[in-house]
Amino acid sequence: MGTPSPGWDSLVRESRASARRRRRQKRRRRQRQMLWLLTVVTTAVLGALALFVKDIARVPTAAPAALSAPARTVSHGNAAAAAHRVSPRGHHWPATAPTSGRAHVTDAASGLSYRLLPSPWRQGCPSDLSTPMFSWSAGENTVAGHVTIGGSVIAWHGLACSGQLQPQFAYAGPADLEPTAMGLVGALDPAYYGGVPHARTIQDSTAINVSGHQAWMVEFGMSYQDGASQGLTWTSERGAVVVVDRGASQAPAVFYVSVPANLGTQNLTTFVNSLQLG
Repeated sequence: MGTPSPGWDSLVRESRASARRRRRQKRRRRQRQMLWLLTVVTTAVLGALALFVKDIARVPTAAPAALSAPARTVSHGNAAAAAHRVSPRGHHWPATAPTSGRAHVTDAASGLSYRLLPSPWRQGCPSDLSTPMFSWSAGENTVAGHVTIGGSVIAWHGLACSGQLQPQFAYAGPADLEPTAMGLVGALDPAYYGGVPHARTIQDSTAINVSGHQAWMVEFGMSYQDGASQGLTWTSERGAVVVVDRGASQAPAVFYVSVPANLGTQNLTTFVNSLQLG
């Protein structure tokens, strides 16, 4: 066998070096393709997160302190259904007027007074409704029924309660009445209706007048798709929050009503129309 010439060795080395260069170039192309794909995927994920955050920001909420309220310590039984807003129905709420000759609840702290319904309604806001975010100084209530939550049987109340707006809710004047009322509804939902899956609808949101003072009323409805499995004998509830401006030197007054269907939801209108300040 003959001995390979030196030129042959050079050709082999050059061929091998060329092959190595091609392999390196191929690896670089793959790396660039992977980087490009990673950039596209990252951009898409960030875009989706931005849309998600924007969507959440549309829902008015208050500070999350109310979310920590244990379900077993409130009179209204964690909501599985999301809150759904609908357009206001345009219901006209007249200026509230005194109702002479009838019993009233008078709240010295907030300055509010309102109709006391006949028995079985009784004076007093259920004490277990007080949380770091909500402080009720007067009210009335009656037991609508009982609900089982986490193995405990809890009384579920129809109620009308009043108090002063707490510092957790920012308020600078009458221009804040509407967002404050909406924020209160958003905070009341998880604090007082947790434990029974439900859906919430905003049924009305409108300016009203209480004894010459500017106020805002938000009416909402609760529906319980499977409440019977936990002991509820009704499927819906009607509620409202009213925030009343009392002037620059005083915290606004807050009025909260919630009436299960079995107690007569028309009583909500009675409460709101009887509301007085001073």
